Amino acid sequence: MEEHTPEEDEKNESKERLREQLGVDPDKLLDSIGKYMELYRKFVLLQFPLTADLKEKLKELFEKQYPGIKPYTQMWHVNWVFEAMEGVANTLSIRLVSFFEKLEKGENFKEGFDDYDEYVGLYAKPYEARKRVIKYDKLKLDAEKLRIYEQIVEESYQEDLIGFKQLNLERNEFLNVVHLQVLRYFGEQTETFTPDQWLHYDILAGMSWEDYFDDCKELNYYLIKKNMQEYPGLDYDHFLLKQSEKYRDESAPENHLKANES
Repeated sequence: MEEHTPEEDEKNESKERLREQLGVDPDKLLDSIGKYMELYRKFVLLQFPLTADLKEKLKELFEKQYPGIKPYTQMWHVNWVFEAMEGVANTLSIRLVSFFEKLEKGENFKEGFDDYDEYVGLYAKPYEARKRVIKYDKLKLDAEKLRIYEQIVEESYQEDLIGFKQLNLERNEFLNVVHLQVLRYFGEQTETFTPDQWLHYDILAGMSWEDYFDDCKELNYYLIKKNMQEYPGLDYDHFLLKQSEKYRDESAPENHLKANES
């Protein structure tokens, strides 16, 4: 027969009294409360407020980088900008909260990132202009045509240098906005980051820069360049989806023709 200490007997009696009073197993109740508090911390204290703060800061950044958006002439222009920035902010906050949660639990934060070096190359590094390599042995050009070709290559490279310099400035502004919010919400955890963890953070931030930049291009095209004034009757995401479907349908006959020709 299993023996119990007086303390264990008293603890078990207390559990039985609680079970009778509450109508549930105290251990299961505590487990449920623990899970609730974990979810509360994850979503209510971290993800939701982080999304809200990022959305506001990214809207301000968009207005700074694309000043032509102001003054707003339509209320739905403001809504579209908010919707676009909220999408970027929500995706980024989910990535960040998941990352820091895995760090806290000692889990593999690289899981799901197949071909990690490719992620590093695509998202963790600034834009870099690359000069086209001229394969002289394969070019059958006279001296004048070759000179013109070299000039075109050089001009293209110089344009890339200027364009990528501007893109990197905008990218750094975005990364600074994100970093300030990360320090607000996860500052203590970042103090013990390893180089490997910083690199993964750079990947996550770089991925969200691409999301932000893509949305900026769409907003710039429709609201600034085209200066749309008539409300299309759709929110931002559904409008882009409709435009994508329209483009796909219009391109289908041309793509079919090309396929037959090949």
